[in-house]
Amino acid sequence: MISNTSKRRYELDWLRILAILVVFLYHSSRFFNLGDWHVKNFNTFVWVEVWNVFATRWMMPLFFIISGASLFYAIGKSSGWRRFYVDKFLRLMIPVLIAAVTHSALQVYLERLTHGQFSGSFFSFFPEYFNGVYMAIGMPGNFAFHGMHLWYLFFLFLYSLICYRLFIWLKGSGRQVLNRITTLFAIPGLMYIWFSIPLLIMKVLIPQAVLNVGSGGWGFLYYIWFLISGFMIVSSDRLQQNIKKQRWISLLLGVVLSTAYLYQLFSLSRVVFPGWISDWIYTLLSFFSAWSWLFAILGFSMRFLSFDRPLLRYANEGVLPIFILHQTVLLGFGYFIMTWEIHDALKWAIVFTSSFIVIITLYTLLVRKLDLFRFLFGMKTTHPFFDIFRKKKALIILHVLFVGLIVFAVVNQITGAGRNRSPMPLMYDPGQDIILNSESITDRSSTGVRVVNDEEASKGQAIEFLSGANQRAESQPKVYVEMRFSAPAGRYIIWLRGKSDINSGYTDSVWLQVDDQIGAQGRSVRLGNWLDVHPAGVYGWASDTDDPIAIELKYTGDHKIRIQPRQTPHRIDQIWLSRSQHRIPNTFRSIR
Repeated sequence: MISNTSKRRYELDWLRILAILVVFLYHSSRFFNLGDWHVKNFNTFVWVEVWNVFATRWMMPLFFIISGASLFYAIGKSSGWRRFYVDKFLRLMIPVLIAAVTHSALQVYLERLTHGQFSGSFFSFFPEYFNGVYMAIGMPGNFAFHGMHLWYLFFLFLYSLICYRLFIWLKGSGRQVLNRITTLFAIPGLMYIWFSIPLLIMKVLIPQAVLNVGSGGWGFLYYIWFLISGFMIVSSDRLQQNIKKQRWISLLLGVVLSTAYLYQLFSLSRVVFPGWISDWIYTLLSFFSAWSWLFAILGFSMRFLSFDRPLLRYANEGVLPIFILHQTVLLGFGYFIMTWEIHDALKWAIVFTSSFIVIITLYTLLVRKLDLFRFLFGMKTTHPFFDIFRKKKALIILHVLFVGLIVFAVVNQITGAGRNRSPMPLMYDPGQDIILNSESITDRSSTGVRVVNDEEASKGQAIEFLSGANQRAESQPKVYVEMRFSAPAGRYIIWLRGKSDINSGYTDSVWLQVDDQIGAQGRSVRLGNWLDVHPAGVYGWASDTDDPIAIELKYTGDHKIRIQPRQTPHRIDQIWLSRSQHRIPNTFRSIR
């Protein structure tokens, strides 16, 4: 049975409000998790990383499900494709465009400062902001055309356009098809499987290098299925009733599956599976736990949040502006407060409270009251002046401006500008960093690798890879070196001191896997490529050339790394796990 489209779904409004509060809490904690971020606290905590991983299983998927549900009700009201396109562009892409040329620049600036990639004032940085396209933390390029955290709005705009014709058909002549699909998906106990199958199909068919590109804990391509799922769910009364009836089962499954998933990620005593199946175990736990929590959240919201209050309209209208503002304000406060010598919990409390107050104040006094700010933040306006942006010429100008800025940034990157790649002093910290060398080897293959005497090496010996090169990491390599070491949980940048005596760019790189990555295919990092930054026959430091590559150790205790040759022959003297070496060292010397 197709759902009635005339009734206001108050639970969706409440879910939007609660979801933005969760995002605010999530981003306020990212100063303290193990992973990298634009601004980081010196101390990081495993339990914060556990919370972050848990939240990302369902947080952004929930946003897309709510958006898909809203499209179900909105798409019938649109007066054709052009009106739909214009409405979505003004609501979603105007905030992205404005953010891309204003406060996103501040976020990139703060990241460059804290990562040792720039020094100077914001005004001296701004001309460099258009040097290259910003894709991710640590990568070259500055121009954040997606508005940094506003990537959600950018992809929601794209996916809404992609799905428009499909949604129109499903609500029209394809309604019977939609009804049959939702009836199948509504089978009690099987909806967790049915809704996960498209995600599994994507994982099988789409190359991981494409599928893994994303943010919010998921690859971007996965989100289109969550958008479609939201549309499907609210289209069927039967499916919604089953989600509501099974809310307690969903909650129980969510708790059990999430516990198993997090245990496997973070526990020293996790179950070790064979390499060929390990990746699929993590994938199934991730997908099923995500849908369990999503169904639990939707089920409880349908049961307890289907009511109106005077506060609801006011708060619901502010969701988008608050989302647009929140990360920039958090980073602005965090940049200063993370350097204070006070307890870390107090740092978080100050950042959280002060940012929340400033955001609500800005929204209440400026954004909500002034039509100019309402327009810039994707809200409805009353002044007739802003109707000009619905005209064809104005829209063309905005599109040309957006595309032109991207092209300008790409050209700047190609011509050699962009991120600061200049070397920095070697910043070894014996209390925080880890140094591994030939003496650290605990296991190695019988062929293809050997330990050789080398007077230029730090300990008089080096690891030499002779053969067994492979263009992808193998689950059971024929040539490898393994090392065990103890280290605190945290994020470490990997630098290798190595060399190749042959002046060829096809002799000087390796694959590195850590802990649960070992025994899997594809879950690895590429390191080395010394010859791109150093002459042949000379020991020098590299991560992936001069690009810093980081790993995350998810628990404190014993860890294991495995190195496989990607190209041969070459030698490795030292492996340095650094907490603060954000750029290639300005020296060839080893760490003693």
